[in-house]
Amino acid sequence: MPRRKRLGEMLYEKGLITQEQLNEALAMQQLSGEKLGVALLKLGFLTPEQIADALSDHLRIPRADFAHRYISNQVVNLVPEELLQRHELIPIEVQDDKLIVAMTDPLNIVAIDEIQKVVGLTVRPLIATSMQIEEAFQRTRDIVSSARKVFDQFQDEEHEDDDLHKTQQFLGDAPGVKLADMILQQAIKDKASDIHLEPREEDLRVRYRVDGILQDVMVVPNRLRSDVVSRIKIMSSLDITERRRPQDGRIQMVLDGVEVDMRVSTLPTVYGEKIVARVLNKTQGVIAIENFGFASESTEMIYRMLRQSQGLILVTGPTGSGKTTTLYGFLSEINKPEQNIITVEDPVEYRLPGISQVQVNTKVDLTFATGLRTVLRQDPDIIMVGEIRDRDTAEIAVRSALTGHLVLSTLHTNSAVASINRLLDMKVESYLISSTVIGIIAQRLVRKICTNCKEEVPLTDPLTIRFIKNLGLPVPETIYKGKGCPLCGDTGYKGRVAIEEVLTLNKELRNAIDNHVSEGELLKIALRSGLITLQKNAIAKLTAGITTSDEIIRTVYSVDEEDEL
Repeated sequence: MPRRKRLGEMLYEKGLITQEQLNEALAMQQLSGEKLGVALLKLGFLTPEQIADALSDHLRIPRADFAHRYISNQVVNLVPEELLQRHELIPIEVQDDKLIVAMTDPLNIVAIDEIQKVVGLTVRPLIATSMQIEEAFQRTRDIVSSARKVFDQFQDEEHEDDDLHKTQQFLGDAPGVKLADMILQQAIKDKASDIHLEPREEDLRVRYRVDGILQDVMVVPNRLRSDVVSRIKIMSSLDITERRRPQDGRIQMVLDGVEVDMRVSTLPTVYGEKIVARVLNKTQGVIAIENFGFASESTEMIYRMLRQSQGLILVTGPTGSGKTTTLYGFLSEINKPEQNIITVEDPVEYRLPGISQVQVNTKVDLTFATGLRTVLRQDPDIIMVGEIRDRDTAEIAVRSALTGHLVLSTLHTNSAVASINRLLDMKVESYLISSTVIGIIAQRLVRKICTNCKEEVPLTDPLTIRFIKNLGLPVPETIYKGKGCPLCGDTGYKGRVAIEEVLTLNKELRNAIDNHVSEGELLKIALRSGLITLQKNAIAKLTAGITTSDEIIRTVYSVDEEDEL
């Protein structure tokens, strides 16, 4: 039999490392006692994927395909978790009398022997990276299976003495406490933006909002409902004895090194207190403007707006359309050492270095309007106001833009043109609007098609076809959708992207605002000036295979757009 080459020799022959790099890694291996692959990774000479591919090719052992494979809890639970973590492996499936196992080191005979003794099956190894194994393991550890263990624990303790149960509640050992913690932690892992705990007659429904859509997660039995609610109220520093009036609180926690803030709101209902927690991931990076997913023309227009030294830039859209994220991207772009940038927000969602951020606090009369007045005495160059909600805030923001400041803010309107009428409704003088507004960005968020299970399908939906025709656009014969896979949780979607319309004010539009023309007339002028509407940009993303017709209809379709309805 020919001699099997060592890992270092094989990597060198493939040209993945130099002889000098191999010698350095071998020297580190001698000192630390670690495997050569670990040393190469620590030195940064190779990536985990490169090592896994090289091993697969050399040993003729296939790579594990997690994207197209479901892994059941039952299969994973065949092997003790301690063994999975110690040897970096995960069982994938049982085939006849063999257990298929993904491993970082398929030559680890000790691990293979231990597994075979535990399960009584022959192990057939596949190769995977540590990250792939960890992600696959986390996907199998869903909250429902973990919750069943908590329910079983409660059944065992149901007849225990009340004093012991109360002691457990304070020590964090009670099943309800564990369940509440699991609900919060799973929401963070699932990248949920909101957690809903909804009391019903017989139970408590738990839902997460992921990528803008509410999803059922689990049902908490009635006997544990009060414990779960009390735990979350205690974590939020709320009065657990007060159940008749709404309360607002806040939870700060760290999970796997990630710092997370949650804004918690309670609402009395006929079946008990409904709790909604908004999840704010404080370590999530600010998205750069070029990564918003905007059309290239829109991005160029925004860059031109941000180069202005004074004026008002507005971002509009409904709740949850990504307005604040867009504003943070703008601030990140214009944040320079020579600029004094101050924000007034409710809440402060991301911490931005070099920027003074003010948190609204109505208990001490620190509102958007009062905060903005104070900010003007702090010699600002650029001001960001989280939201223009009332006439006072609107008036101060516009006058600040008129007196030499660049002001960024948001409004709740359906379109860019509608924002002008909204300011007029707030009794802001038309000449102030025409003199200060630089531009308005209206946006929505749509779910992106999962790239792993994306497929081409014929466009047959009559509503979408009619919608496209009424916009004066060609109707494509085929579009794309996701058929569902393990990576997207069978939804067909993964992540979100923005759809936008960008309106910049030219001389004709400013004159029209001064003359108090109708919203419809303003829109006609804007279209003549080159405005590309939300609807047309949405169809562009549909035909490009970025999103689906269902998402387009859900987010930007309205009867107003249908000439024939």
